[in-house]
Amino acid sequence: MNGCVIIAMITVCGLSSAGVIVSTPTGSTAYAAAAGASMIHPNVPAIMITPICPHSLSFRPIVVPAGVELKIMLSPNARNTAWVSFDGRKRQEVCHGDSISITTSCYPVPSICFRDPVNDWFDSLAECLHWNVRKKQNHFTVEEEEEEF
Repeated sequence: MNGCVIIAMITVCGLSSAGVIVSTPTGSTAYAAAAGASMIHPNVPAIMITPICPHSLSFRPIVVPAGVELKIMLSPNARNTAWVSFDGRKRQEVCHGDSISITTSCYPVPSICFRDPVNDWFDSLAECLHWNVRKKQNHFTVEEEEEEF
């Protein structure tokens, strides 16, 4: 994808990557995390922009405050058109010179917590994503080490 990212009417960076993921904190634990982005707590009002396989090692995921208008524009010089989907649905073609405007909603979706928002979120990360969970390894005995050689 060849284009640019415009935040609050300021062109912040050129976009040269296989694609870009724009996510809310709730969506940050899905595709964005798989693409190397950080996970953001749902109570943090933000939008995250994550490049997919960027053509520059310096183009890293960035977090901007909620409420800013984000615009992603496909360059008129791009080799091909691009495609956009929203949560993997309603795929639409983006043609040369087209842009997509994104902003956070004035009506956030409330989340239901068992105990409190912080503990529940970390518990969910550990349970669902096995975040920061490491299986303990058994010690080798001297006999096992000698048998390998």
